[in-house]
Amino acid sequence: MISQRKALVCPEAEGRDRVLRPVPKVLPVAAVSFADAEKAEQAVARFAERAGPVLVRSMTYDFSRFTDYYEEEMGPRLSKFFVAFGHLILPDELPDLKLYAISIEDAYRREGKRQVNFDPGYVEFSKVVLATTKNYDHRVYLGKGIYADVQLRFRQGRFQLNDWTYPDYKSDLALQFFREARQRYVELEKASRAVWSAEEASESL
Repeated sequence: MISQRKALVCPEAEGRDRVLRPVPKVLPVAAVSFADAEKAEQAVARFAERAGPVLVRSMTYDFSRFTDYYEEEMGPRLSKFFVAFGHLILPDELPDLKLYAISIEDAYRREGKRQVNFDPGYVEFSKVVLATTKNYDHRVYLGKGIYADVQLRFRQGRFQLNDWTYPDYKSDLALQFFREARQRYVELEKASRAVWSAEEASESL
């Protein structure tokens, strides 16, 4: 799923159209929490079919240290890691990625309970965004039942926390992962922009 950079046209008065700035593509990421390590690896492989090969992956950590929110459904001892994928997408593709992740979770249910929790999002120049099905005052509706949640903001050369940032996203491990993912994104986006500019030039000949 390699998306083309998208330029939007905004109708204006007197029959003129204003071409808006092209929408930069973003780097898909996911947070994977699990009770069954084998199922988690299978889930990552399935998600990579849509989001591209794994570029960056964090170490696995004890997720139960940060929350017991999933304990009733998934058990008391959960592990988690972060992963970034190699196919840049447009931001408005995030709802479809979230729905695909939900289908993967459902595929690995046991007696109706999830064995893997797969939370996709994206990294771009200025922020880390997660997709969620739950509304709240800091979340923006994207469509298809999916909301966007800005977990981290990149300012003054580092990621900044929000009041609502999840506890494990504040950890050194998470921040290091997102720094590495952002750096890979910067490299890929620059290359993508160069290709797009070359295509635009060739079309104008």
